[in-house]
Amino acid sequence: MKFTPTKFQGSLAAAGMSLMPFNFLKTSGFKGGDFSLTGLSSQSFSGFENITAYILTGLMAVFIAIHIVLTLIFLKELLTWLFSTKGFGELMKNPLGNSAIFSPLISLPMSMVVLMGPLGFFFPWIGENLQSLMVLAMIFFMGLWFTVISLEVMVLKTMFQEKFDHEKLNFAWLLDILAFGAISLFGSGLATSAVNEALGSAAAFMTMFLLLVGIVAFGLKLALLFYQEIRSHEIPDTGVVPAYFLVIPPMCLLWFSFYKIMVFSGKTFGFDISAISFIVIVLAYVTTMLWLVFLLVFLKDYLRDKFLTSEFSPAQWGMV
Repeated sequence: MKFTPTKFQGSLAAAGMSLMPFNFLKTSGFKGGDFSLTGLSSQSFSGFENITAYILTGLMAVFIAIHIVLTLIFLKELLTWLFSTKGFGELMKNPLGNSAIFSPLISLPMSMVVLMGPLGFFFPWIGENLQSLMVLAMIFFMGLWFTVISLEVMVLKTMFQEKFDHEKLNFAWLLDILAFGAISLFGSGLATSAVNEALGSAAAFMTMFLLLVGIVAFGLKLALLFYQEIRSHEIPDTGVVPAYFLVIPPMCLLWFSFYKIMVFSGKTFGFDISAISFIVIVLAYVTTMLWLVFLLVFLKDYLRDKFLTSEFSPAQWGMV
């Protein structure tokens, strides 16, 4: 299969699947004690809870492995594509498709989230040595930060310089917002985890900038996309329909990144964030669930008649 940056949606999906059992076990499964694989046996689980915990742990391990393998394969293909072909230049000249270039920038920061979370569950020494890795993580974050800003400027420049049919825009156009959200989540994690005050403050400031740009761009793009959808009076081609679900991931990532920055601010400046953090978390779940329910009703004909019989489309990763 010919390489395209959207392949990274597969490694991103695997990262998300590894985070789900990790977060469930951390928030609902463990009843105190060492949150790690070695600490699993010390939990006072019932028979059913014990089986469930080990099943979730197994799923976590499988999807971590899938994520790492896919990431290494796709990185090799990406480097070949960047330096041995003209694919990058051709893609950037296409205003309707150049948002695909942001796919690696969505998956790679999630690799760091997996490293600091699910992978640390199996290898506790990662968490024990996390602070010594903070400088390297910050350098990686800065590289992602400058890359996503640079690419966004290039994409905007192309939109204003190249003529294209605005009516062909679809929700896959939100991939850059998803990249802003993923990098913001990584940066906000650095800000809340770093013991070094200067490093944490720098990560928080850079993350706030990304959040501001991401939220403004998200609002503008959604408004234009809804306007185009209302004008067209029809659902897009089957291969693009799953892109409707791409509203949910950036919404979640931006909300939770904002929540983590509030946690950092409360810890640093002594603010009481209990009320506003509750509102943010509730709004995050309410808005995403409302959109999901709306899509299940709006796209019921597609899901019932075409989803299982249609050819694979990269947009389908948005559903995962």
